[in-house]
Amino acid sequence: MKECSTLKISISLILFNIFFFSQLSTVKSQIINLNEMPHYYDRTARMRSWKDYANMRDVFHSEKFLMGRNIFSGNISYNMGRVVLNDGKNTRYVTRNALAFFTRINIVEEFSLNTTFYKNFNPEANAQWISDFTYSLGRYNWRPKTFNFGYENYINNRYSDNWNVLKEKFLQGYYFVSVGQNLAEKIMNKIRIDSTTNIRFNYFARYAMKYKDQFDQLHGGAGKTTLGVSAQFTIVRSFYIESAVYYYFNAGKVKQPWDPDYSFGFGYFDYRPFRFSLTYGNWVINRFPWSTEKSAYPYYGILDGNFKLLFNYSW
Repeated sequence: MKECSTLKISISLILFNIFFFSQLSTVKSQIINLNEMPHYYDRTARMRSWKDYANMRDVFHSEKFLMGRNIFSGNISYNMGRVVLNDGKNTRYVTRNALAFFTRINIVEEFSLNTTFYKNFNPEANAQWISDFTYSLGRYNWRPKTFNFGYENYINNRYSDNWNVLKEKFLQGYYFVSVGQNLAEKIMNKIRIDSTTNIRFNYFARYAMKYKDQFDQLHGGAGKTTLGVSAQFTIVRSFYIESAVYYYFNAGKVKQPWDPDYSFGFGYFDYRPFRFSLTYGNWVINRFPWSTEKSAYPYYGILDGNFKLLFNYSW
């Protein structure tokens, strides 16, 4: 009887162990590793409308190649405008037609590396203020009462420049600091058309270690310092007008014929990805009517600005 009881207990233990470990295996198979997030295409339905796309991840319904990480963004644009050419004896006009490829690489927080590369279809439309490519590195923050700072290079960089020329032109780029401020809400309430109406001011200072004059001579010394203030009036939705005024320290020496007293622009700009915008900007040469400076470009006008049709994207 004792041996029979022992046998029954042993058989019961074996059956219990088989049952327990079989259930444990089932439980283990249901444990989810929280570090393994479900794939984007497993947890969302595919979007069908362009207006709903936030980035290329939505377009291709995939997370491959860093899509959807908000690292890369930019636009592709077609640029056109009249260019004033002055060789010191004669003034003539040519039309510039160029494709531009702008890319922003977000590094950390609101710091980004920005580049623009141009494909100019009319190489003759080549002036001191027109570049083959531009670049900048800095913190760009759209919020009011926040500082932006960094380095920008918008001078006439050329694809044909060798390394020594590129280093020299790097010193002609400028370091900047700026701060933005919205118009007081009390005033805005009196002129606001709808909730998108806004007026924003931006106060900035720029410093370049070196600069070139109209005779292509390079100067250093105390460098070139510029102060300015810009204003952008968003009328309604994405329609805007903007302008800026500039002050040059030691203007008689550092200010060049293409350096403006003021600049201006207007248009329709939609910052959202996969949207078209149409803008106009006039950023060089402009002189105040009361200026006593003799302009090297007396017939420079609104047609000499840059008309731009662009398409935004976000990777």
